[in-house]
Amino acid sequence: MIGGNSSTFLEAFVAIEEHLEHLNHGNRGIGFSQLVDVLRPHHSTIRLYAEDLKAFARLRNVIVHERGGGKILAEPNEWAVTQICKIRDILLTPPSVSLFTQKRVTSVIATDSLAHATQIMHERHYSQLPVFAEHRYVGLLTTRMITYWLGAQRHASLNLATVTVGDVITTAEPGDSALFIRNDTLLTNALELFDYQTRRQRYVDALLITLDGTAQAPLLGIIAVGDIPRMYDALNNHTTQT
Repeated sequence: MIGGNSSTFLEAFVAIEEHLEHLNHGNRGIGFSQLVDVLRPHHSTIRLYAEDLKAFARLRNVIVHERGGGKILAEPNEWAVTQICKIRDILLTPPSVSLFTQKRVTSVIATDSLAHATQIMHERHYSQLPVFAEHRYVGLLTTRMITYWLGAQRHASLNLATVTVGDVITTAEPGDSALFIRNDTLLTNALELFDYQTRRQRYVDALLITLDGTAQAPLLGIIAVGDIPRMYDALNNHTTQT
């Protein structure tokens, strides 16, 4: 008889299988692992957990083929049960980047002094600040950009109070960039954006979150490269079912 960890594992597996079949328009004509391969090009969460899902399919097959006397061939350990339940929750109710819109975004305006901006960055341990001019987004001030700009100066002395943020972002090295995303973008999609741009050798300093994913809408949140561990923590701690 199946019970305990096996029962919890199989319940989660069935929920995942039904969800994947729904994504595949109800097609039940293919095996679970093949279903994962069919869907993974189109769903970032399935891509992230594809190998785990296939491994769990193999474990499911072992569990459901019982020996005589009601003894099962394998009992899932606590890690397997926890992991498959976590994947079930992420697939069925995927978390979005709205998790990073809970607090007001700190920004500066182009006419602010560089001294003011760097003081904010130092005090709050920020590596970048969105910059606006007349309520319009004009760029992202980053520590790397500031370093490059300072290195390019030929003055014997430099007063940061007389230099504006706009001076820096208009003359700094090209390449510092931010991408705008919608506030309902899946967390897994946001992670893939960082990875995709890196593979294209295009460095992305931050993802800027707005309601419609454009620079014209009010800024709701920001995800910096340094927030990537927090993004994985949010996935690992995402639980909606018991």
